[in-house]
Amino acid sequence: MNFELFDKAKEKFGLENQFVVAIEELSELQKEITKYMRCNGNREHLIEEISDVRIMLAQITYFLQIQDEEILKVIRFKLKRLAKRIEGIKDESN
Repeated sequence: MNFELFDKAKEKFGLENQFVVAIEELSELQKEITKYMRCNGNREHLIEEISDVRIMLAQITYFLQIQDEEILKVIRFKLKRLAKRIEGIKDESN
């Protein structure tokens, strides 16, 4: 990722605005997924919105100094929980 570009975006637009843009991009992805489900939406549009969201998530994690390992730890936990749910084993941690 281009962290220098992220810093420039934060300088020009402000941190709060970048969070707002992230929310907007998430909303656009939600809309595109709904279109895809409802009427066989455009795959390229879906890819574009996923890309926008991934860029904004990269910015947020960079700005908040969230380390990949922190995220991966939670992902591993949630994937194990999903596997248990699929297997029909009740998760006692919830």
